[in-house]
Amino acid sequence: MANRDKKKENRYTFPENTYYFFREMCVREPLAALCFCAATLAGVLLPFLSAGLPKLVLKGLEEGWVMPLFLERLLFLAAALALMGILRAGTGVYMETRIRAMPDIHNLHIMEKRLSVDYEVLENKGFHDEAYAAYDSLYRHHSEIRNGAAIWREFLVAAISAGLYGGILLTQSLGILILVLLPTLTAAFLQKKARAYDKKMRGLAQAANRKMDYVARLTSDFRAGKDIRIFDLSGWLLGILKKERRVSEGYVKRWENAYLAANFVDSLLNFLRDGCAYVFLIVRIVRGEMAVSDFVWYMAMVAGAQQACAQLLSVGERVGRLNLDYGRLRRFLDGWEGTAFSGKGKSSDQEESQEGQAAEITFRHVSYTYPESPDATLKDISFTIRPGEKIALVGLNGAGKTTLVKLLCGLCHPAEGEILVNGKKVREYDRESYYRMVSAVFQNVKLLPLSIAQNVACAPESGTGMDLDRVRRCLKLAGLWEKVESFPLKEHTLLGRRVWAQAVDLSGGEKQKLWMARAFYKEAPVLVLDEPTAALDPLAEQEVYEKYREMSAGRTSLFISHRLASTSFCDRIFFMEKGRITEVGSHHRLLEKGGAYAALYRIQSQYYREEGKAVWEG
Repeated sequence: MANRDKKKENRYTFPENTYYFFREMCVREPLAALCFCAATLAGVLLPFLSAGLPKLVLKGLEEGWVMPLFLERLLFLAAALALMGILRAGTGVYMETRIRAMPDIHNLHIMEKRLSVDYEVLENKGFHDEAYAAYDSLYRHHSEIRNGAAIWREFLVAAISAGLYGGILLTQSLGILILVLLPTLTAAFLQKKARAYDKKMRGLAQAANRKMDYVARLTSDFRAGKDIRIFDLSGWLLGILKKERRVSEGYVKRWENAYLAANFVDSLLNFLRDGCAYVFLIVRIVRGEMAVSDFVWYMAMVAGAQQACAQLLSVGERVGRLNLDYGRLRRFLDGWEGTAFSGKGKSSDQEESQEGQAAEITFRHVSYTYPESPDATLKDISFTIRPGEKIALVGLNGAGKTTLVKLLCGLCHPAEGEILVNGKKVREYDRESYYRMVSAVFQNVKLLPLSIAQNVACAPESGTGMDLDRVRRCLKLAGLWEKVESFPLKEHTLLGRRVWAQAVDLSGGEKQKLWMARAFYKEAPVLVLDEPTAALDPLAEQEVYEKYREMSAGRTSLFISHRLASTSFCDRIFFMEKGRITEVGSHHRLLEKGGAYAALYRIQSQYYREEGKAVWEG
């Protein structure tokens, strides 16, 4: 089973997430990356040059510059200010426009991860927790990733400006620089504590947010609409939504209060810093140690340093949140790697020659336990199915039938023992190659909002690799062609009324027939039918049974059913109880044996006889 490497849990440091952000921006939007650099440069120089304008005027008056020289320097500075203003505005708008699509690109990666992991991983709660955390980092109301470029630009502008102004103040006095830096460092420490508390509270709020998201999706679920209205569940669902919202908002208020306390202390320290800096400079000018133009310049530097430090802390808080968001996103995208299939590349010549032939299947002492389950679902299962053999798998609910099918299909992998197909361990196959060998009809299947033919052929692009004659043949084999032929567009009729206004809806039984047609179309060596007639009426069910031999011709097939009368056409029957295969044989042989299969068959046949008698007498 593919698991996330636990060593990656705390791997994503601030420098690593910073590198990740800029690498993604440079790779996906190189022109926007250049605009980012230009906007950052303009953001630093524009206020710096603005601070120099008063000094230039006063210095010209102090030194008695002639008017041409005065105007020349003034116009040069004004032109530089105008250029920086245009550069910052123009590049900023372009950059924001291009980079705002980054969350959608990250979401595409999340969907790719969900689609690419082994099916077994989808049954792991930790996987879904991390997937939700990653999605929440992108699209929640206070998400910082959506504004990542602006945050980083403001942070770099503030950091460079603080260094620039601090260096100029250092030439005047070390003390005044310390006055600027000390409150900044203190506030930074408090912000770090607030972010740690933020991370803790955000993790607790995540569970409530998932519940709210589930309820919100349930209210728009077409399938749940009937139950919600018939059983009056709307009040109950709204109650859950309001309760979890209160819980979530409680955690949000806690981490916001932590930031509020840190900001209050920062404001108090800034007031003390400003007072001391102004007193120091005023004393210097009163003593005649500083010219008026220099006084104005250093006052601007103090103000600029104060503003840069304040901005650094303000944006630093957002950068911290951005770091948390990127950490959650990358933890999911980089985790859950690997596959239980170890094969790579193309299938061997021998495997390719066997792809169209019925397969031999062997289970050797196979056991399986679901994640976080204390008990094994399958226990020491061993059997061999010969090529072309038709097997019925029966038993009560919870016996382990569907789990055995998942193992056979390569969706899950045994904790103990091994499974072989055509003498080769399933794990040694390439995943895509193995899935081509298996065709299945599961109990719950989703139909895509495409045409009937596209659903049967699994061809999202119309006409791409689709054999329409084969589609019609499979629809006839599944007993659905008569219905399809009644539509004006026949097999090209669209499904999914929630997507297409001109689409049609199929009944439960018709959908099941369509799923069977899709399984037949694939023509894989192994055919698995998991309760394929559960939604069919008795006549349609009997038709499927009669056609089963034609359906499974040239394939090794496994047929799961609760109705024991439907198993008589199979070569052998595997009867399961509590995760074990307890009886094996043909229908008549198991009846003669008089075991659990025979007892269950008598109960079912008695029910049908009594039901038929009641109907006849009525």
